[in-house]
Amino acid sequence: MPIIEYTPGLFDDLQEMAERVPANMNLTHRPFVDYYYATRPWCKLYLYVSDSGKVVGTLGRELLPFEHRCEGDIREIGIRIGSNWFSLQPGVGGELTKFSAAANPNSFGMTLVVSRKALTVLQHYGWVPLPGVRGYFLNGPCTLYPGKAWWKRTTNATIRLLGGTRISKFAGRIAADVRDRSSVCEESSYSKDLLPRRSPFIFRFAPTVEYLDWRYNLSLTFVRYRLFRILGRGETIGYVILNEAQNHIMVAQCDGEDATALAYGILMAVVEAGSRDERPRTVFLSCCHAEMGRVFEQFGFRMKPWGGELPFAFHTVPPQLDVSGTGTAKWLVNYDWCDNGLQSPFLDQR
Repeated sequence: MPIIEYTPGLFDDLQEMAERVPANMNLTHRPFVDYYYATRPWCKLYLYVSDSGKVVGTLGRELLPFEHRCEGDIREIGIRIGSNWFSLQPGVGGELTKFSAAANPNSFGMTLVVSRKALTVLQHYGWVPLPGVRGYFLNGPCTLYPGKAWWKRTTNATIRLLGGTRISKFAGRIAADVRDRSSVCEESSYSKDLLPRRSPFIFRFAPTVEYLDWRYNLSLTFVRYRLFRILGRGETIGYVILNEAQNHIMVAQCDGEDATALAYGILMAVVEAGSRDERPRTVFLSCCHAEMGRVFEQFGFRMKPWGGELPFAFHTVPPQLDVSGTGTAKWLVNYDWCDNGLQSPFLDQR
């Protein structure tokens, strides 16, 4: 089968294909490609090679450990998320999808935010969409689809046109009693005590410290992540990781022992990150948990005027997940999974 795994020695071959794809691809930036796809076994880029030796298709695959909680029982679920699904020849995309599923048999395919065209193709292959995951904005809505890098094109002029406000001005919207019992502290490294000891979420991403230190590395050149410890009455109750650039702050990943306390911790981390801003910045996060959504809306976050649902789907819904009742209303879904928060242009690009 003409499908191989990417290694740094294949970067030039990959670029020959990238030049023929009409998209703003993160695959053209070598620091990202080599780090993300070639440094850990749980994240790979599959290349479809033609008989002439040319790369004519790509599909990224990242394996993520999730947990499902039901009546006190916690079960691990292996989730497989794809990225950079491109094809220059008919049928290649389908072959890559089949290969990824066959190569990782103990995982369930999941996608969060794909292009409208890709979503249509996935539904053709029988993927099951789930409603309820929403995108929330502070200081104006923008497009959400990977490859368009909405947060990189949001200019300060656009934010002002939309009536943007400096983030520090929102600090007063966090009630005094919340601040009395909760706080955040920025950290310079990941440690095991950041991970929640218990969880209020039925379905959640449960990364190890090693994974967090890799995926949300605090010293990468092409993206800036900031880590905040969330404290409740002096004890660690969770964490939040922000993806930060000149014109945006994105809530990349978070987790905690109490849903409401986690939501307020996120808000305090955002306010802290923007405390010295001289101009407005767009803030974005995803949320499907009903209680957390109410906290964000009270603070001032809004969905897009035409609807804030994010494309979210499973290739096969894991049998442990019962989505017939509350659906995703008690799940924890963060936006910056897979390469959603790793889009061109990067910080070290012009």
